[in-house]
Order: sequence, then C-alpha cells, then structure tokens
Amino acid sequence: MKNLRFKILKALLRVEKGSYSNLLLSSKLENINDQRDKNLFTEIFYGVLRNKLYLDYIIEHFSKTSLQEMDEEVLMGLRIGVYQLFFLDKIPARAAIYESVEAVKILLPAGKKGAVSFTNGVLRNINRKQDSVKLPSQKNDIQKFLSIKYSYPLWLVRRFIKYYGLTKTEMILKAGNKRAEVIYRHNSLKKSREEFISLLAEDQIKYKKTFLDSFYRLKAVNNPVKTKVFKSGAAYIQGTSAGLASLLLDPKEDMDVLDLAAAPGGKTSHLAELMNNSGRITALDISQSRLNLVKENLLRLGVKNVTLKKADAAEYEDMKKYDRILADLPCSGLGLTASKPEIKWDKTEAVIKKMAELQYDILNNNLDKLKTGGQLLYSTCTLTQEENQDLIKRILSENKNFELIDINKKLNKVSSLNLENNNKYLELLPGEVDSEGFFYALLKKVESD
Repeated sequence: MKNLRFKILKALLRVEKGSYSNLLLSSKLENINDQRDKNLFTEIFYGVLRNKLYLDYIIEHFSKTSLQEMDEEVLMGLRIGVYQLFFLDKIPARAAIYESVEAVKILLPAGKKGAVSFTNGVLRNINRKQDSVKLPSQKNDIQKFLSIKYSYPLWLVRRFIKYYGLTKTEMILKAGNKRAEVIYRHNSLKKSREEFISLLAEDQIKYKKTFLDSFYRLKAVNNPVKTKVFKSGAAYIQGTSAGLASLLLDPKEDMDVLDLAAAPGGKTSHLAELMNNSGRITALDISQSRLNLVKENLLRLGVKNVTLKKADAAEYEDMKKYDRILADLPCSGLGLTASKPEIKWDKTEAVIKKMAELQYDILNNNLDKLKTGGQLLYSTCTLTQEENQDLIKRILSENKNFELIDINKKLNKVSSLNLENNNKYLELLPGEVDSEGFFYALLKKVESD
C-alpha cells in the first residue's frame, strides 16, 4: 500500500483528538486488503500509543526544537519513525525514515518544506546515535525510570507505587503494554458447546482455554467479527475479567435483574444466557446510539428476556424490586490499557474524582430497588481506591441494611483462578492474572433493624 505510514499518522492524530483507538483501528483495517499491511498498521499504531512517552523522551534528546513547538504532524511522524527504529528490527532503517518523512510531507502544506527537512534530519540523527539513548537512573529516580521505560504518566506511576509497591507496580505497567488478545465467550443460547467448537475448527481458529469455562483465547484470527462462529451468534468478544462479573452476580432463572449501564451489551447478554432467556432483565443506558448497539448485539446472540430503557442511572426511577442488580459502572478505565492504550494519556486525577462522584450517585439512587435478600454486584475496570474500595466503604457506612458478601467462595465456584485474597471484595491486577484489571464487590440487602 502506498505510504501506509501516512494513513497511520492520520489515524494517530485522530486518537489525539479523542477517537477510540480500538474502534478507529477496526474501521481502518477494513479498507486494507493485504494482511501484511494490516499487521504492520496495527503494530505501529498501537506501538506508538503504548510507547508515546518513551518515544518523546528519545525525540527530545535529539531535537533542539521542543515538542510543544513542533507541528502535530511532525511530532507524530517522528514518533512513527522512532518506533520503527527502536522496536521493529525487520524494517530497514532507511525505509522507516523515508516512509515516515513522506507521510509528514503528504500531510503538511507545501509551504512547510522546512518542517519536512527537520523531520528527516532528526530521524537520521537518531538512527546514527541510537546507542547513546539512556533511560533515567533507576537508582536515583525509580519513579521517573518506570514512567519513561513503560511510558506511563508520572502521576499514575506514583499512584500505583503508593497502592501496590514497586514490584507489583512494574508488573502492572509491563502487563498494560502487552498486546491485548481476542477472547470469545461461547453463547449457549445459539449453539451447543460441541457446535461452537466445531465452528471454530471450520474457521481454522486455534485457541487456548482460560480461567473461565466458556471463554476461549484465540491464538490467531485475522478478523474475529467476520468468522462463521461470530456471525452465527455463538460467540461474543469479551475479556475474561469482564465476563467474571455476570458469573459473580450469579442470576437464577426467572429472576428480575436490573443492569444499570448496559452498553455495549456483553454483560447483559451473558446474564440472559445464565438465566437461559427466562425471567426479566431491565437494561439501562444514557445514550440511545449505545442502546442501539446493545439491541444489535442482543439480536445476534438470540437474547429475548431484555427490556432496553434510555435512562440516566443516577436519576432512574422504578417502583419494581429486583433480585439482582449489576452495577458495572463508568470509570476511569485504568485496567484496560492493554486494549486501549490512549487511556494512559486521557485520564487525570480530576477524572478519577469525577468518576467516583458519578458512581456514588448511581449506586445511591438504585440501592432501594433491590429486594431484601437480593444481591448487587459493583464492578469497574479501573485501579483506583477512590472508585473502588473507598466508594464501597462509604456506601456500606451510609446504608446499614447492606452487607459485603465474601466473594471468594463464588470466585472459586465459577473460575479456576487460584488467588490469595484476604479481602471480601476482589481486585484483579494486570500481570497477576492474564486479563484486564478489574474490581468487584458483592453487596447483599438485609433486613433493617
């Protein structure tokens, strides 16, 4: 493909302006025919996002112009070039430099020839002196060392060290930079286990089992939404940590279940499957376009017991009492950096505080909708105490008719995870488990005094 780097550069600039990397990448790959080009696009696209801070550290070392003074097209072109020089041995340095400079040249107006020459000069200089690049001193400033090496904002590295200590922090950072794998959840509403496995074989999809019985890690698949098994509704793409939520809530047939934040429908459809399409699930989302996506997924998966409602869960009113409530709530998403690396750069301390306030408002508004004896699962895909442990402590201190259930017995029943967990809640850390970072707390409504 003629100058693939140009397309990568444009896509990365869109992520900088707020596009979701996973959705944008999928749309870009649909227009690329050659599988080698698809693979290279994915590698450079995600590689630059994951390693942005380290790439900028190298560029700053060799450029007399500050990053802030550079045209955005030039800076992104330099990142693309440097990523290839430092991470992709199979691409000749000459080709990596030429293609990256050409991408900048195409994107910049004709009057910016100086910027193009600058890009070329910096990349050639970096290539000549690669061996001179040194990380900050691990001994003198371990926080900065980890920040640059693994490309995480310094404030986030400090947070993780405060919560988890140095060893676990490095484990989390390293795991967050791994390439996310595709996982299929077998949907028994459409196909039996034997039929599901047979369809995988037809598509020549190799897989490994995971710590959840009906979840399969795909070893290699070019387009997981184009396979027979996916199109038939027998498979849904869902991470194992996300899939654990519905299993821990443990809905039974004929129950009434409330899902407070349903989109895109993975957990909603999983709940329906566990209930064998019986009972009633009320699924909320604040966005109609996202509800349309839920509807589309439920239709493909053969789900028939869900009523969708456009509603703000923080203000939702309902006189009905539910046996189960799933509160898988909006969060800062810091457990998902493997699949959405831009999260590292989008989030701030202010976002974490805002999310914790929203989560509290949603929980506070819906606790009274649970039947006495009913259970509510609170879950997030993030790693902050404000949104997880602190929030649950606050809810329990303000609501004496709720108690925290020890989640470990249920975990042992529904998964093959063998974790040392001395808490009643559960926190899964990337690297500690081969999955996304998640937090779960199971609350039960008891009789008031």
